[in-house]
Amino acid sequence: MTPPRWMWWLCCLLLWTACAGPEVRTPRSYSQATMDSATAGCLRNPACAAQVGQDAILPWLARAAVRAAEVAAVMRLWEAAEVARVEHVLVECAKQANFDVNERLLGPGGRTSREICEAKVVDANGREMTRAVQLGNAKHAAALECVQRELGATDAGRFSLAPRYLRDAKTGRTRWLDPEEVARWLAAGQFFLLTGTIAPDVVLHALGNPLNVQAVYDFKFPCPVGNFPRWDPYPDGHPFASKDQGEIYQQILKSEGAPQLMSPNFGVTP
Repeated sequence: MTPPRWMWWLCCLLLWTACAGPEVRTPRSYSQATMDSATAGCLRNPACAAQVGQDAILPWLARAAVRAAEVAAVMRLWEAAEVARVEHVLVECAKQANFDVNERLLGPGGRTSREICEAKVVDANGREMTRAVQLGNAKHAAALECVQRELGATDAGRFSLAPRYLRDAKTGRTRWLDPEEVARWLAAGQFFLLTGTIAPDVVLHALGNPLNVQAVYDFKFPCPVGNFPRWDPYPDGHPFASKDQGEIYQQILKSEGAPQLMSPNFGVTP
């Protein structure tokens, strides 16, 4: 993947800054003389003559290169092969979650059907819902646990699970919400603070920067499982009413590619 042009400019700026010397108030003539002296001294010394043009004449260049490399590492997004590997993991996690939850809630060998999906059930908190919703919630949780287990050890800091984002109405900029802050809101019953937020299931982003988004995925567990997955539309009265999740994810996160759906039967779909 070719780094964006702004990254090259940033690296050049770091190199230029480093080569200017450690003290920005040093007169230009003195800085130039110091560099010229380092060059001349090396040229008179056979032991380091071979290094002319590298460490000998630009002692700060190596440090600047390291700094530029560190910046590039932080800004680096996922390579195409890495994205393909992640998508394979997501599909496998969707399949495993679908199987495990069916076995647990529907019994060994249990499969979904229209009748089963439409049946009413009551959860542990006394809330009534359809079996489809119950199964979907459980499968989402299982799939996210699977992704954390499979990717967490090798790609920590480069992906987020169910991150919360909010577009600031005043500035138009997208904000990433600290999970601990969101947890405090939920614990205090301040659900209104989450109005207008989005929480896609899996986001691939630059290292340590969930606002530099590259790819967005949502798990879908259609019930029955043979139904084709689709983006859920926002209901009437919602800030995003008349639009679906995929549209809003793209508008707010501006990922490189369109958000993708992940399902056990159909894999990756737009």
